[in-house]
Amino acid sequence: MKPQTLSLWLGGVLLGFLSSAVQAQPWTLAQTLTEAQRYSAELSASRNEAQALDMMADSATQLPDPKLKFGIENVPVQGSNDQRFTREGMTMQRIGIMQSYVSAEKRERKSQTLQAQARGVEAKSETIRAALQRDTAQAWLDLALLQQALATAKKLVSETERQQGAQKASVGAGSAAPDSVLSLQMTLSAMRDKVTLATRDVQLAQSRLFQLTGQSITEVQGPLPRYQRLPADEKTLEEGITRHPEVEAALRESETAKARSAQSAVAAIPDVDVEVFYSHRAEGYDDMAGVMFTVDLPLFQSRRQDKDYAADVSRSMQAVDQLTLIQREHVAQVQSLVAQYQAAQTLWQRQRDDILPLQHKRLEVLAAQYRSGQSELPSLLEARRSVLDTELAANQAEREMARTWAAIQWLIPQEIAQ
Repeated sequence: MKPQTLSLWLGGVLLGFLSSAVQAQPWTLAQTLTEAQRYSAELSASRNEAQALDMMADSATQLPDPKLKFGIENVPVQGSNDQRFTREGMTMQRIGIMQSYVSAEKRERKSQTLQAQARGVEAKSETIRAALQRDTAQAWLDLALLQQALATAKKLVSETERQQGAQKASVGAGSAAPDSVLSLQMTLSAMRDKVTLATRDVQLAQSRLFQLTGQSITEVQGPLPRYQRLPADEKTLEEGITRHPEVEAALRESETAKARSAQSAVAAIPDVDVEVFYSHRAEGYDDMAGVMFTVDLPLFQSRRQDKDYAADVSRSMQAVDQLTLIQREHVAQVQSLVAQYQAAQTLWQRQRDDILPLQHKRLEVLAAQYRSGQSELPSLLEARRSVLDTELAANQAEREMARTWAAIQWLIPQEIAQ
């Protein structure tokens, strides 16, 4: 291999190792949330849409571009001068400029409508951001807690595996029944199934984080958020509904509908087109010039513009009703989430503080009895399986509590503190 080629190859290998090392680093919750926002195409698309509407609002205040008009008029199509351009005195080459004048009020109200639409899109962007932060935090918490569950399951399986050698020796010495080894193996198999399922859940959480961030996040680091209690009391959460992005989006939609009705209220103001032209005729005939005005005639305003205005007013009232409906829905949503959280918190505390300590105490008692010959192996194995099941149940309750806490915490998008 040539020295230059070898250097390039080694450089590529080193770069690959460095990239793998960077990707393998654990991620904090703040880092994960920041990366999810950077990666989200939906969030980027919403921001671009708002920018486009702002640009259109600026453009709407301007007059339309002038138009260049040119051509030939009054060319004979019959008689001795048929299709001749220089015989008939009325035939002329014409060139002119036409400018449309739209009233400043109409242009301003159109701009205001587009600005209101832009603010509505921004509000919807905040809705997207809140949902993104919630989903990312839930996936991150899932991964953190599932890895704890997996470590606990592996520890209990390892403790049971270490008993195989001693059990086989007991069978060989005649102090234990031959089927005790089979019972131990069957218990181990069932416990390993739990480890397999826990491993699957960890991989699913990692896959979800990859979907949200585009990064291979296999480990987490940093303190877990304080999900053991509500972010605020229920009354404060309900009062905060006015700042919910979906409520804000509905409010902006109402403002857009009002802006549209204000725009249609001046639709009957006529637009004026002004054309200035110069006409050149054949030799021997005088050239001509002129100016032409074109004015809209809203003669049937009651059948057209007034009805459009009435329709926009009705849509404005509809938007206000939608706002009221969304506010009520979100108050109910907060109450539902709080109820779910309190139930999950109660189940988790019962598992952690009551059932799990009792299961561990029972396992210790049966282990001591087994060592002294006062208890059989199946009882000890059943106690160990119960401890594993309770550990996993407690972890499940804790994850449910953490997920509900995240749903409450990120009802409104939060600024990320690095």
